[in-house]
Amino acid sequence: MKTICKYTPELILLIYILFFLCFKHPRKDWDRIINSDGKGYYAYLPAIFIYHDLQFRFVEQYESKYYPSNRSVFKEFRNQEEGHTVNKYFPGLAIVWLPFFLFAHFMAWLRGSPMDGYSLTYQYSIALSALLFLYFGSRWLKKLLLSFGSGDKVASLIVFAVTLGTNLIFFTIVEPSMTHVYSFALITGFLLASYKLFHDYRGKWFAVSLFFLILIVLIRPTNVLIILLLPFLAGSRDNMLQTTRKVWQEKKTLFSGILLALILLTIPVVLWHLQSGKWFVYTYGNEKLNFLHPQIFRILFDYNRGWFVYTPLAFISLLGFPGLLKQDRFRFLWLLIFLLGYIYVTSCWWVWYYASKCGQRVFIDIYPVIALLLLYTFRLSIAGTWKRLISGFIILLIMLNIIQFYQHTQWIFPPYNINKSIFWDSFFSLTKQAKVYLPGEAIVAKKSFTNDMEENKGPTWLNPNTRNGSEYHEGHWSSLADQTFPYSAGLEVCPDSLFITGNRLIRIEAYFLTSERTTESSLVVDYEMGGKSLSYNALNLDKYNRKDRWTKMEAAFYVPRKMPQKGSVKIYFYNPSPVSKLFIDDLKIEFISLKDEPDYRKIEGVLLPDEIR
Repeated sequence: MKTICKYTPELILLIYILFFLCFKHPRKDWDRIINSDGKGYYAYLPAIFIYHDLQFRFVEQYESKYYPSNRSVFKEFRNQEEGHTVNKYFPGLAIVWLPFFLFAHFMAWLRGSPMDGYSLTYQYSIALSALLFLYFGSRWLKKLLLSFGSGDKVASLIVFAVTLGTNLIFFTIVEPSMTHVYSFALITGFLLASYKLFHDYRGKWFAVSLFFLILIVLIRPTNVLIILLLPFLAGSRDNMLQTTRKVWQEKKTLFSGILLALILLTIPVVLWHLQSGKWFVYTYGNEKLNFLHPQIFRILFDYNRGWFVYTPLAFISLLGFPGLLKQDRFRFLWLLIFLLGYIYVTSCWWVWYYASKCGQRVFIDIYPVIALLLLYTFRLSIAGTWKRLISGFIILLIMLNIIQFYQHTQWIFPPYNINKSIFWDSFFSLTKQAKVYLPGEAIVAKKSFTNDMEENKGPTWLNPNTRNGSEYHEGHWSSLADQTFPYSAGLEVCPDSLFITGNRLIRIEAYFLTSERTTESSLVVDYEMGGKSLSYNALNLDKYNRKDRWTKMEAAFYVPRKMPQKGSVKIYFYNPSPVSKLFIDDLKIEFISLKDEPDYRKIEGVLLPDEIR
């Protein structure tokens, strides 16, 4: 136990490295390190040091070379400001990444790999930065807890809880180019340095605190709210005033700290001017905070990434408030003011769920506050039974979070908006489910065709000769696709008379069974005209396959809007495997007419068709 407590940050780093090796695949174009919003944060570095182009005209170059050709992970971070292109993201993270970028640039030169800013050398360098900041954040967090009087065992358990029992793990391993692990580390460092400024006064702590604060703001401006915790860290009004006088009296310390802050703060101003000709630009366009319409309940409790729903450890930490109130009313008040203010401001963003994956990401930045609340939760009672109960519950939540981390890496929890049904369907599953969730209000009409394979359904149904009695889900028959004949029973119809609106989709339900884990079998929806394929669409079944078990699958495909009249659609399952058999049973095909409105033309989870050729 002493060894675990002594080397807690190192053990956590080791666990993270193992998770990285297991769950992250930077060599694959869809799983690069520099991804999503990270492309915008990072772009300043290659723009300045490689391409000398702050209009970011090199985006198409790296996208075509290193990312999927279907642009499934394309991220547009360029906004227009009176005819000039500006990067909508603040440059704080680029400042943090600068030494890692320069190291990667040197290594790329040394190894002879492309020095273009996006090759694997650069990708892995940014992954390294995330892991190092996770490590520093863990070390600083433990020191912060010890400074507040925590015992070594409790501090270690809380650090394990914050790093393994929350979605910090997802945004360090899977999405390490997002801001959150860096903000977590820097805010933790700011709190530790500020605490030392108030309780172990040295001039350097003012400079360190201010340096951390400016970086925090340059990465995510709304995190300036962290200054509301200064009274909490001081512990009393008198201590805060006394420390302020000391800083004011040390002119050299005050001047050097402010000078450093001004130098850092000029960086975004200069970049804005170089990009747009203006010294101050709101780069986020129409994306704004709406202070009159906060979504407080939803950001905390909604099934769609509600903080307490996906990170119950944060909810449990609120038990620390009674303990804090009992111990220190002054600190209780200021911690409560900060947390309520932070929740209010973050809930006012135009997309309150922040297009997040693996829970609500915006609160990761303030997890050191959650750690302090957990410390006060332990102090709620001096009874050993209470402490053992809380410790056991925290360990269970760590285990739950690791399971949910796995579920999110395997897309068991889908990346799009999640409702109650999706949440509970995913919660108990360790395999990805093929299921489609359509909003009921969007459906105008539907027509259904079913085939339980128990009899020949007539000429509309394809391949009746594939009926087979050796395996079946219900009844006594199924359809077999194998080496002899790789196509299952299916449907061929002219869809013109089956829809009443221009916004159309086809939903397919079926049960399938295979004897192999990997077969490359697929569900095919093929739009044809005169026997010629116009739009061939296939959904691979392997990721849903549960070997030797009947598996239910659902899928939905939009119908191409340019589908010619009197064209036809063929729907069937295809099995190219020379060794595995594919059985299909209880097939249901629905032709669904949707309201022809923008909200329903791209429903998440419904596959867009290949363009009509």
